[in-house]
Amino acid sequence: MKIVHILEDFSLKSGGIRTVVKDLHSKLIDSGIESYIVTNDCETDDDVIKIDGDNRPWKYSKRLSGTLMNIHLKKSIDIIHIHGVWMYPQYKSAKYAIENNISFIVSPHGMYEPWLWTKGTIKKKIYFKYLAKPAFSKATYLHAITPDEAFELNRLFSKSKIAQIPNLIDVQIEETEASPPKEKYILYLGRLDSKKGVDILIKAFKNINSSGLKLYIAGAFNEYKIQLEALADKLGVGGDIKFLGLITGEEKKNVYKNAYIFVAPSHSEVIGMVNLEAAIQKTPVITTHQTGIHKDWSNNGGILINPRVEELTDALKKSLCWTDAVREKNGERLQRFVIENYSWKNRFKDWDNLYKSML
Repeated sequence: MKIVHILEDFSLKSGGIRTVVKDLHSKLIDSGIESYIVTNDCETDDDVIKIDGDNRPWKYSKRLSGTLMNIHLKKSIDIIHIHGVWMYPQYKSAKYAIENNISFIVSPHGMYEPWLWTKGTIKKKIYFKYLAKPAFSKATYLHAITPDEAFELNRLFSKSKIAQIPNLIDVQIEETEASPPKEKYILYLGRLDSKKGVDILIKAFKNINSSGLKLYIAGAFNEYKIQLEALADKLGVGGDIKFLGLITGEEKKNVYKNAYIFVAPSHSEVIGMVNLEAAIQKTPVITTHQTGIHKDWSNNGGILINPRVEELTDALKKSLCWTDAVREKNGERLQRFVIENYSWKNRFKDWDNLYKSML
């Protein structure tokens, strides 16, 4: 079996999509399946096929069709897996698959979630109606990560087959302890974007008014950081908030491990890899119902809320009342829950079976 993954951005700044695609690609190769990643943007040492267009509008690439043709001529492509929905590489890859009678699957990765339609509404509706929907309707499957996303895809593509598989995480349990934290902190890690609800977290942090507690915000700096800093200063908590920038590797693991609690107050998400990453490090997690995380998250050491300042404030106050023993127990329970429900070890077979059904 030969599978080609298409996405416009495989670089670190793409966030969770990079992690999801990279892990899936690696698991396929480990199981003896040929897998390739074709992308406009990546890191220098990534083992991918890079095409042009990373700095062009719509990520337009002159080389995409030729690249797919060359891969196909060497040995026929069995499946094209399209990740994302709004850029040229996804649209053109779908057209190529249709024209060459290749099975293809589209993973929107939450990009059709209702909250996101409020941004650039007219352009999105026109693009969806005249380009994306006619092409993606011919996919063998549309892939949903959560039940909510499956519902939304069924609404948009009423005649298409929907396959539901959650985001998964590669579990590597380490017994070694992280270096002790110098201070007690709440952690947010992810893109600095209005969708992520970081402003809600800053406002809730102001409300809890806990002496000595810090808020760490990790994510690549951009223009939105300036707005968040201004908000923090306006609320009088700027001195207790640290913007860490983009962190990776062991530094990222240690920041997760040492956090008192991890918070991802997103308005719209499909699982959110950061929630799983934090939980694997035995750090309790507050996240939102809008991420599509299983409702039993709240019964297994985590806390689910709606992305509202009042609800997050209450959740933070509740967590700050935990004893050390209760916090540790919640972290252990959440880790077990993620391993059982969201680990590659337990769920890779879902992808293997789905791909085989497309042949």
